[in-house]
Amino acid sequence: MLKKLNITVLFQKRPFWLIPLSIIAGIFLNLLFNYINDQLKIPFFFDSIWTAIVAALLGPMPGIIVGLFTNSVKEVLFGFPLVHYPFGLCGASTALIVGLMSKTNKFDTLFHVVIASILVTLSNSLLGAIIATYVFGGITGEGIDYLVTGLLISGRSLLSATFWARIPVNLIDKTIAVFIAFFIYKKVYRKTINMS
Repeated sequence: MLKKLNITVLFQKRPFWLIPLSIIAGIFLNLLFNYINDQLKIPFFFDSIWTAIVAALLGPMPGIIVGLFTNSVKEVLFGFPLVHYPFGLCGASTALIVGLMSKTNKFDTLFHVVIASILVTLSNSLLGAIIATYVFGGITGEGIDYLVTGLLISGRSLLSATFWARIPVNLIDKTIAVFIAFFIYKKVYRKTINMS
């Protein structure tokens, strides 16, 4: 009779095949979550939850690969509209922050995860704003464009509008991703959640 697979032991030992399998699964699940989000017309992205999880469990480099390839695969699936792949940098920044924090034991408390959420929100908002402004002229064909337009009408500059429009969206979207990654990270490594 086969013994029950213990996922926590599996990740702690990290066999070689686990990293490429986790990368492929992370890309697929990011795409699935993003597709479901698009079908439900929710004004978020939900394309970086598994990027954050892979980065927390395996480190920044596997997470960066998941972040970059999620957007590259979206580009292929949508027939190369040249809209998705630049935003892979946002996924890569999520992975870099979460991965480095987990590797340096700065992803162990709720305080750490709040800091990670703020850093990921700011990095994604800044990179997304720069990409949206200088690559797409501010309009990307996403729901966030309504916020950008409203801020432009109120007199903000294009870069300012694309940045501030992304703050509330990324604050919710990335905080969800980072907190899910945190709780899975704690579960896999069997660490207690410290409130400080």
